[in-house]
Amino acid sequence: MIGPRKIRHHSLPREGAPLVVVLGGIGPNPGLPGRMGRALHGAGFAVETIHYPSTRYRIGELVADHVGPALARINTDASRPLHFVTFSMGGIIFRELMRTTPPENFARAVLVAPPNNGSEVSQFLKGWGPYRWMFGPAGGELVLDESQSIPKGLGPLPEGVGVIAGTRSLDPWFNWLFKRPHDGKVAVESARQPGMADFTTVPASHYFILQRSQTIRHTLHFLREGKF
Repeated sequence: MIGPRKIRHHSLPREGAPLVVVLGGIGPNPGLPGRMGRALHGAGFAVETIHYPSTRYRIGELVADHVGPALARINTDASRPLHFVTFSMGGIIFRELMRTTPPENFARAVLVAPPNNGSEVSQFLKGWGPYRWMFGPAGGELVLDESQSIPKGLGPLPEGVGVIAGTRSLDPWFNWLFKRPHDGKVAVESARQPGMADFTTVPASHYFILQRSQTIRHTLHFLREGKF
């Protein structure tokens, strides 16, 4: 398996400021908090990146036993607005968290490249041994199949959530799986979800979209204004 074995934090504190929790996708996420985290901090937010053991447990277990308790330890001031910025599967972790234990001080969230209705790539690779070994139980839950897909069972997004999807792929191995605009891992239509406050696209591939300047500008604007 790849990625962290246990919860790790990266903090960019700012006393008295609204808190942004950054949740990465499945795997190691070496680029977090990166440009996005620095931009959020520079814009006046406190930033807490939670690196969770994404490949070692199912999505429900990741939220109940790892991300949820980690969030409770850092989100101790109910009067402080709490925002989220997520990448890829981090958006599904956020949705499961909001379904089971929504924080009282939740304000807004931006989900970047979320497989809100599953991923064609996960669907194609779910039976391949190396994929199951690398991405673990959660990787098998990001599929399109209604009977196995966790994202498809999470319902509409809560109020105050914007979604950014990528439209460019640098991945020639899986392009043939898609019949619509996509970022190489997630189709634009799969990122859409009922309840969105706003939706936009960025001409970027999956693994580079979070650090793109356009994505960062959209994210900062949404956290301040509630729209892209």
